[in-house]
Amino acid sequence: MELKEAMEAATADLDVRPGFVGDVMLGARRRHTRKLLSVTAALALIAGVVTGVVLTRHPSDPPHTGDERLTAATKGDLASSPDVEQALHVWQSTQKAPARIIDFSAPAHVFWAGSTPDGPAVLIVQAVRVESTATPMTLVGLVAMNEVVDREVVLSGERERGIYRFGASQSTNVVLSLDRTVYWSQNPVRGEDGRLSRQWQAADTGGTGVAVLSAPPRNKPVFVRAEAQPAADDFLQEPLMAKQDYGPEGAFKPNAGLGWNDSVWSSDKHDEHPQMKSFLSLRDMQRAAVLDYLVADGAFGQWQVRAWLPDGRFASVFEANGETYAALYRADGTFSQGVAGSATHKGERLPARVRLPGDLGTVVADFGFRIGPDRRPDAWTAPAGTAEVTVARADGDSVQVPL
Repeated sequence: MELKEAMEAATADLDVRPGFVGDVMLGARRRHTRKLLSVTAALALIAGVVTGVVLTRHPSDPPHTGDERLTAATKGDLASSPDVEQALHVWQSTQKAPARIIDFSAPAHVFWAGSTPDGPAVLIVQAVRVESTATPMTLVGLVAMNEVVDREVVLSGERERGIYRFGASQSTNVVLSLDRTVYWSQNPVRGEDGRLSRQWQAADTGGTGVAVLSAPPRNKPVFVRAEAQPAADDFLQEPLMAKQDYGPEGAFKPNAGLGWNDSVWSSDKHDEHPQMKSFLSLRDMQRAAVLDYLVADGAFGQWQVRAWLPDGRFASVFEANGETYAALYRADGTFSQGVAGSATHKGERLPARVRLPGDLGTVVADFGFRIGPDRRPDAWTAPAGTAEVTVARADGDSVQVPL
C-alpha cells in the first residue's frame, strides 16, 4: 500500500476535510499546521497501539500496583540531594525499556538515595505494564555512577532480587531488606576436619530498609534474607544473587570452570549407582558443610568423574567454586562423606585431583588426555601411596604430575 493510501486508511475515522491527506503529502500550507499536528499525534497514538507500546498515558489513569514504595517519602542521607533529580533523568533517558514491558510511561519515584564508597546511589520504583499480564507490575532499579546498574520487574508471586553490585572493583553492594533481616558473611574458613564455617552479621539499614555493604569479591561475600541468623555451619540458605551473578563470570568464582561437560569413569566397574541419577551431590555436600555457597550461575562445572571404590562405596567427583570435590556414597545410596580436593587451574595443563580418605587413593582427571601407566582416558584412580602420575598429551608427549 502506498504511503498516501496508508495515511488515508489510518485517518478514515478522524474528522478532517476531504483531500487533507493529499495536502499533507504535497506540503500543506501554514494555515493547516494545527490540523496537521493533531493528525500526526493521532497517527502516533495509532502506531503505539499497533506496536503494543503505550508512549503516553492520561495523567488521571496511571497504572497502580499497590507497592507502597511508589508513594513513600524518599529515605536515605541523600534524600534531598540534587543527585535524586539527576538519577531520575538517567533512569528516564535510558533508551531501552526492560524486556516484556509495554507501558513505561507512569512517573518514576525515588524511594531511597544514599552515599556509598563509590558515590551516590539512588533506588527508583515505577509502575509498568507487562505483556500478557493485565495487572500492572512494579519496576525497581538502582542508578549509580551516572548509569542504571540494574532494574527488575517484580512479577506477582516472584521473589525480588533486591541486591545491586557496582563500583570499580564490584565491591559496593546495595541490598534491600524487603521486610526481613539481611545477614552477610565473608571469608569462609575450612577447619582441620575439612568442614567450612562462616561468621554472620546482621546488616544495618538505619531504619531505611536498605543496607550499603562493602565486600570485595575476593572475600567471597554471601548475603541472605532470613528470620534468624544462620549458624556457622549452615550452607543451605538461599543466597542473594545480583545481576552479575547470572553470567559466566559472576560472584566470587575465580574462573569460568574447566569447560568439561561429560561424565566418565575412573574405575573398572561401571555399574550404575542411585546417586548417578542426580549427577551432582551439591546439597549433600553443603549439608555436610564441605561445599560453600554456590552464588553464581555456573559456579559448578558440568562434568563428573564416577568411581566405585575398594571399600564398596561410590564416589562422585566434580568441580565447584574453582575447586574439586568428591561426594562419597554407600552402596545403598546414602551419603557417607564429602572431601575437598585441589584448586582448578583454567588454562594450565594441570589435572584435577581429589585425594580420597584412608587408603582409597587419588582420583585424577584431565579430559581428553591419557592418565596413568595404563593410559586410561580422561580419569584414573591412582592407588594410595602414588607419588606422581603420568599424563599423556595430545601430541604424544607426557608429563609427570606430583600428587
